[in-house]
Amino acid sequence: MAPSGEPSPMGPPSTLPASRAKRKVPEGDEVGDGPPKKRLELGEDIPDEVSPQEIEHMLDLADDIHIEVLNEGALKRMVMQLERKIKNNQALRIKHADEPDKFLKSEVDLDEDVKKFGLLTTHPELYGELIKLEALPQLVGLLNHVNTDIAVDVFEVLSELTDPDVIAEVEQPEDFVKAVFDAQLCQMSVDVLLRIDENSSEEDAKAVTNCLTMMENLADISPTETCNQFAEVPRLLPWLIKRVRAPGVVDYNRVYAAEILGIVLQNSAASREAMVRHEGVDKLLRGIAGYRKRDPSDSEESEYVQNMFDCLCSLMLLPEHQLAFGKVQGLELMVRMMQQHNFTSSLAIRLADHAMRHCPANCQIFVEKLGLKVLFPIFMKKGLKLKSRAETQELEEHVTSIIQSLCRYCVGTAMARVLNKFTESSFEKLERLLEMHDDYARAVRQSDAARLRGQVQSIDRELDVDNEEQLFLDRCDAGLFTLQQVDIILVRLVNMGNRQAADEIGKLLKIKGVPVEEVLDTVEEYCSHLDDSAHPERDELQGFARALARRYAPDAEAAAVLQRRVGGGSGDVDRLERQQWPQHDEAAAAAVTMVPQGQIESEQDRRSISVDKRRGRPDKKEEWKDKKGEVKRDKKDKRVGSTEKKERKSHKNESSQKD
Repeated sequence: MAPSGEPSPMGPPSTLPASRAKRKVPEGDEVGDGPPKKRLELGEDIPDEVSPQEIEHMLDLADDIHIEVLNEGALKRMVMQLERKIKNNQALRIKHADEPDKFLKSEVDLDEDVKKFGLLTTHPELYGELIKLEALPQLVGLLNHVNTDIAVDVFEVLSELTDPDVIAEVEQPEDFVKAVFDAQLCQMSVDVLLRIDENSSEEDAKAVTNCLTMMENLADISPTETCNQFAEVPRLLPWLIKRVRAPGVVDYNRVYAAEILGIVLQNSAASREAMVRHEGVDKLLRGIAGYRKRDPSDSEESEYVQNMFDCLCSLMLLPEHQLAFGKVQGLELMVRMMQQHNFTSSLAIRLADHAMRHCPANCQIFVEKLGLKVLFPIFMKKGLKLKSRAETQELEEHVTSIIQSLCRYCVGTAMARVLNKFTESSFEKLERLLEMHDDYARAVRQSDAARLRGQVQSIDRELDVDNEEQLFLDRCDAGLFTLQQVDIILVRLVNMGNRQAADEIGKLLKIKGVPVEEVLDTVEEYCSHLDDSAHPERDELQGFARALARRYAPDAEAAAVLQRRVGGGSGDVDRLERQQWPQHDEAAAAAVTMVPQGQIESEQDRRSISVDKRRGRPDKKEEWKDKKGEVKRDKKDKRVGSTEKKERKSHKNESSQKD
């Protein structure tokens, strides 16, 4: 006989001990003396008071019960029994369609057999045999049963079978995932979600929770395949959108639905494209608009708001969603949230960063909606207070990324206003840039030194990356990406044509003791990680870096040495430099001065200042024609970018994915 602790596929394990001597009640003692004890419910027909003789008889019967160990043979019998119960229930339903009482017992028996498959969680080695017996199609097929209660129990069993702790012990979990998908799990799951009314009972609400849990577990095993499979079901995204926008109190399933929607959008490009048809940006923005002036009431609601922002950030990977975000006043809402300095302020900065990356139209809108007035005080560490150093680093990462996008894509009056922010108040924001460069360069050096000493462990092993990528991600975690954004801003400001700003940057580099070589090396490292599809940005930054080297080098020989640090040798580089970035005309350069905000009369005036005089190009029409063509190429390349799995990993290839 198997040990009493082993679970049985044929029924619940006995709770009675093997030894009867310890449970025997001496004759003459009355049951019930002393304080009442919790009584086990052994059956409906057991009386309230049980005599010692009856207890003795029940123990004798318990000793005769055969407990079967769950093995391949027992599993095969379970599958065959389930198949018989399914056929019997179908036959009785057809024969007594108008008499539910006559097929009710068959459905109770079927429900009990379904629950038995939950015992497999204690025997992960039998998952392969479960697939061979083709039991999953029968189990998943019961989701289509007329009785919703049976579908509810199937969801519970599947959520248990896909538990990450159990799957971790399965030899080939991908085979299990493939088997459930081949059984049409996705379509049937969505059909059940559409049938269930969560408000009708607690069991139905629990069924939705189990279904969402099952989806999350499968996404943990195989993220891309799972999300793509569910994205192919047309009615899933509308159901998730409707569920996350449900009126009333934010309940657990609403929070869970927002999390599942974020997982699907992050891992499935098809789902992001489908959200264009569903007007996903507009609907999700309406879901978070109510938190502009108020904070979430509890931790559950806080998680819901974070999940909604994550969904919108994933949508910003698609250019169409970025443009829709600007058209439906998304950036204006973000600016207002940033002003409040509440729970959503840092989330709004992050979302605005994603919405403005490689999107010139949104950069222009951000400036027009007075975003600079809110952004730069945060950049100067005024107003918004965060609790931890990690939160501060993340905030500074997104703020510098936004400023870099503004410096790259703004034109006309918007460009003048961005430049004006760095020249006002005695160039205090330039000083802040150099302080950030010093802080983050030191942090990256310390991280590199710690890794050489073997004190840093891998932090992103869940991603499928090699050692080189892992090293890059670790350095980004130490602040490399923020350092790169700071130095790229410096390089772009030097090449904006404002002599006062350029001279002040040179002075601050000397005062802070920051070598020009350090800035050039940071920019070159950023360019080296860009894909070939991002060559316009790489060529532009390398050209700006060489111009910076020539400007701050003490002599021609030192300038040549510095230029060779960027993009290779000096011969072909210098020739390309002369073609793309002609030497500035002295008279034109002298005419370029600080442009106060509000003094630019027209777009044509700004173009003349920022392009013709800065670069010495007489033909403005050809220049703007080339720039327009470059933006179109950027958008075309952006559409074919790969899906980022994690925000840190996207920093390495963000331009190759989005340009």
